[in-house]
Amino acid sequence: MDFQAVFTEIGKFGRYQKFILSVLSLPHLLAASYIYIQVLTIQDTEHHCKAWPNETCGGLNISETECGLLKRDLSIPFTQNNFGNVTEEDQCHKYNVTGISLATAYSSDDWINSTDIIGCDEGWVFNRTSSSSSIIIDFDLVCDKSYLAKLAQSAFFAGSLAGSFIAGAAADMIGRRRTQLLCYVTSAAVGVATAFSTSIWMYMILRFCSAMLLRGIGLADFVLINELVAPSKRVLVGNLLWVFWAFGYMIFAAIAKFLTNWRILEITISLPMMLALIVTYIFVPESPRWLITKRKPEKAAKILKKIAKVNGKIVSDEYIDGVCHVDECQSSDKVKGTFRDLIRSPVVLLIFVNMCFNWCVQSLVYYGLSLSTSELGVDPFLSFMISGVVEIPAYLCCMFVADVLGRKRATFATMLLAGVSCSVAPLIDAGVWRLIVVMAGKFGITMSFSLVYTWAVELVPTSLRSIGLGVFSLTSRIGSVIAPLILLLEDVWIGLPYFIFGGAATLAGLLCLLLPETKGKPLPTTIQDTEQLARKLEKLREPPLLFGIENPSWKANTSMDNEGEEKETLGETSEDRI
Repeated sequence: MDFQAVFTEIGKFGRYQKFILSVLSLPHLLAASYIYIQVLTIQDTEHHCKAWPNETCGGLNISETECGLLKRDLSIPFTQNNFGNVTEEDQCHKYNVTGISLATAYSSDDWINSTDIIGCDEGWVFNRTSSSSSIIIDFDLVCDKSYLAKLAQSAFFAGSLAGSFIAGAAADMIGRRRTQLLCYVTSAAVGVATAFSTSIWMYMILRFCSAMLLRGIGLADFVLINELVAPSKRVLVGNLLWVFWAFGYMIFAAIAKFLTNWRILEITISLPMMLALIVTYIFVPESPRWLITKRKPEKAAKILKKIAKVNGKIVSDEYIDGVCHVDECQSSDKVKGTFRDLIRSPVVLLIFVNMCFNWCVQSLVYYGLSLSTSELGVDPFLSFMISGVVEIPAYLCCMFVADVLGRKRATFATMLLAGVSCSVAPLIDAGVWRLIVVMAGKFGITMSFSLVYTWAVELVPTSLRSIGLGVFSLTSRIGSVIAPLILLLEDVWIGLPYFIFGGAATLAGLLCLLLPETKGKPLPTTIQDTEQLARKLEKLREPPLLFGIENPSWKANTSMDNEGEEKETLGETSEDRI
């Protein structure tokens, strides 16, 4: 008996699976908040060096606000342009006022010619009109420490990179459900602890841990829901999860607009994880497939019978018990491969290298554009929300475009859109038009990021698929770690990061033209199958698989049930962005 065939009987994507999907959507609604909280809480804040902190203006008969402005005007030097005109205050230097009282400085400016210009040795004064609290203000991340804010974002993505290894092992070892529950409770605890950070280094460590746990949640959720539905429904389920992600993107922008204190905001997005813990513990089952691999067929059968009951399907207990007692470890379609096999095939090796570069660039550009929305010259909360809005049609469109244009042309077109948009954006003045151009690029890279998952599954042979997707995921994480560091180059020139993103996207798009088209072709089982794809020896005329509609050309390479259910499909996508 084929385990996949059981979903034809109990429901491919019925009421029960839809309910579980709705339960698992909660952490996906929160995921964008965890990743992008810094985007809306590290905006540039006006600041200047603190001077005479212990002196007051009592004898000058002025208000406290006017006193602060007086201290600023007396102690802060101004930069000048080539024509000798005063341009702006120096935010990182001040006159050395040691030994000079405020009253003396106010009465005469002769002292200026005999004093040096030094750094902000007594701290900074921040303009708190736009934000009551931020990590910039609380940890003095300005001037020579301004790079630490971007470094903190890279630390978060580094945590996600580490979580890719730990979470996958945990999900396979202790189960998908237990991994979920453990990550939910610890994620909430770490998130609340982050709100009480006393230094930027403590903040970075906790953010690193948050990313590891978020990665565990994303991995366990994605794998679990895909193991509870029929293979032909995995494309649909995967994109629905991303739609929830995009909605969370927009909701977070609205919340952050009114909660300007980053510590309160951190607690606000962390505590709902406890709600996810409760509903998951009550309603979400363990993966039947995982239970079978752990020699627990009775528990797996109990879950499958419940799914059938809720979905209104009448299935005999004997049938389900028979399916669950099949030893999948002896299944003849499982072929194991190693990197040695990969190296022995130059054709497949080149495909791997090309796809690794593509995944890295996808993540680099996607997160680079997502993290820079506050610098487009419009309200940062509005631009951030729009950045989430454009992802919804992108995810929906990619399900159609891949089958109309094919994987190669669709990925090339969307990456070229992203590349051209990024390259043009710096040439446009900050404002609405730059926002439109950048959002066009965000639309393109979001589509291509989703398309490349399916394409990778179709290119890598079964014998190397697990290894291959793991490597692709690793290179994707590397791209996300680099993205915030690339944004530091805006200090050299404001448009330099966009040109780098545009050039990388265009190059990756051109290189993807060297990869074989897989539209309408069977999944490769062996390295020889992938080599055959690369040499274009097989050309299928049947229409491609679209939303689970049967493609007859797959029958030779897939195990089919009596209703045309494929054993392996295009839908084995990844949760890599979470």
